[in-house]
Amino acid sequence: MLQYWQTLRDSFFSCLLAQPWWTWQYWRNNRLWAFQLLCYALVILAILYRIDYIIEFNPIYHIFSDTRRHWEQGIDVLRGDPMVFTDPILFQVYIAALAKLTLKYPPLVAFYTIILCSITPWLWYRFVRELQPSKTLALVAWVVLSWNPSWISIYGYFMQETLLLPMLGAALWATWRCKRKQTAAAFTLMVLIWALAGLSRGIAIPMAAVACTWLWCVQAEKIRKGIYSLLVLALILGPLTYRGYQFVHIFAPHGMGNMNLIYAKSGKRKINMNYERQGARWFYVFQSPAAEARVFEPLSDWQSRRRGAVTAFVDLDEGSRDWELNMERTTLSLKQYVDITLDNMILLFFSESWPDSNRARTLGEVNYQSRWLWAPLTVLILIASIVWRKRLRQQKMYAAILIAWFVVQALLPIAVNEGRYRMPFTGMLLVQALLLFNRPSSTNSQRGQVPLQVMPVRRFPSRSGQYRARTPLPRKRWKVRLSE
Repeated sequence: MLQYWQTLRDSFFSCLLAQPWWTWQYWRNNRLWAFQLLCYALVILAILYRIDYIIEFNPIYHIFSDTRRHWEQGIDVLRGDPMVFTDPILFQVYIAALAKLTLKYPPLVAFYTIILCSITPWLWYRFVRELQPSKTLALVAWVVLSWNPSWISIYGYFMQETLLLPMLGAALWATWRCKRKQTAAAFTLMVLIWALAGLSRGIAIPMAAVACTWLWCVQAEKIRKGIYSLLVLALILGPLTYRGYQFVHIFAPHGMGNMNLIYAKSGKRKINMNYERQGARWFYVFQSPAAEARVFEPLSDWQSRRRGAVTAFVDLDEGSRDWELNMERTTLSLKQYVDITLDNMILLFFSESWPDSNRARTLGEVNYQSRWLWAPLTVLILIASIVWRKRLRQQKMYAAILIAWFVVQALLPIAVNEGRYRMPFTGMLLVQALLLFNRPSSTNSQRGQVPLQVMPVRRFPSRSGQYRARTPLPRKRWKVRLSE
């Protein structure tokens, strides 16, 4: 027994004298592992900060304007006014479930909001892990997105982006998982998650169309995957389409976007919306917070060119008749389209993100000042992507999804833009920037795959006594390599 303890003691001290973990030499020899450990520490700190932020600024205490509309739509599940059919339904379902689980008790509201807030960067980390082979770059993405000011401050309010961001991360993860697996089950899961993302905010729909169509065209089992996808979409969108048609008499499973379209194309600062259905009437006044904002303050007092108000009357019992009449009134000439598009792009990239840029809060002030970064950062990353395009030759589908977002959100007059609408783009832009650090290699770019040509082929005797070739599985690599 004494000899055993002596041997254990000698082994322990020899390990300490060899290379203790607290010495500089140890970390110098394990730089990549140390960097990954630092990333994990920063992620943990970000989670702790998010917990502290949501406890201090609980969204249940900030019910006003849009947050009030979302909250009331959720807690009144049988509500049937026109705004219920204007907003996408998934966020209403989320608020309804949150209210039922918490009974409006603030600590429970904070608890579930913390879970949603913390899981969002992790889902994007899983996406980046599927997107490229480097675990280190995926950890960097996790850190950067975890500390993105707008991705923290928005969770102090009941806004649709709080659900869109995790759903978009999950949809992108499912997309590249499907690209790797190429099975019908993976494709069906991807379609399901993209459908749910589209029901959280409509901007996910064009991105979903690009991703799903791209993979369906390049992969096998097209008929099988097409049938499964149509079944999933029919089960989800079919009842919603029927529900909407019974009340507003148009096909709008994702919500009626006609009001936003009229508002955007009118060139006016606000819209007076009048609805009528079966004798009941509703009157709403909407104005984008970016319409009056001085987006270049303190450098300039420039404001949007939008002035005045547009008024629209819609009898919901008449289906699409009144919508079409109002659309005809807002037909754009080429000059009007250019003016509105330039105005919209300025508001999208330079206006503050409302309501999460509350300058009375420290994080809100940081978020307000960070609005200056996104336009120049977009230009720089675009130029870098062109210069180092060889590094991105495996990511053409990701570039197509980014372009789809830009075309729909920035170039089409579907809504009056504001800074909050760029939140999905900021995450995707930062991921695009990290991809530029992923140098192309001669090995297979898919995660978890090892090229067969570098694997030895051995011969093993079979039961019949004859030798047959067998390629052994790659051994687990214990050393951390730069490509991981």
